[in-house]
Amino acid sequence: MRADDIERLLQEIDSLIREYAAPEAPDTDVTVRQVRLLTAAACLLNERALANYGGHTGENRGVQLVEQVVGAAFQTFGGEDAHPDPFEKAAMLLRGITQGHPFGDGNKRAGFMLAGYYLDVIGFKPSDERWNTDTIEDLSTAVSSGQIRDVTRIAERLRNLWGVNR
Repeated sequence: MRADDIERLLQEIDSLIREYAAPEAPDTDVTVRQVRLLTAAACLLNERALANYGGHTGENRGVQLVEQVVGAAFQTFGGEDAHPDPFEKAAMLLRGITQGHPFGDGNKRAGFMLAGYYLDVIGFKPSDERWNTDTIEDLSTAVSSGQIRDVTRIAERLRNLWGVNR
């Protein structure tokens, strides 16, 4: 897939996700749409990461695994959102992709990109002065290796990168 096709598709997904973003009360249909759109975004972001930074496309483990990982961030229990904090949702996305390895290569990059994409779409802009390659790689590697598993800790690291205080 060409880079400009990927960008065009991500822009279309952006507008659709924004249309369904953050309803006050979780609605099953809205959540299903968000999960499907973020699943597509995850696949496209992985393609972008491989095209821009290199890697082997390899054999992906299936879009169903990506959808399962994304869906975990939006789970509810007894009508209550299991991860109501947007940074916890982003942490779930990062952890799910990096530890679940649904792609043949580029899982750490795709996981971080998806978490960042989600936060951007819902209105959180990154604090550029806090970003550097080493910090992002350290976080992604720590999550991927299981050194950091706790969603709250991952969310706190993301908040720090975005310059958001709790």
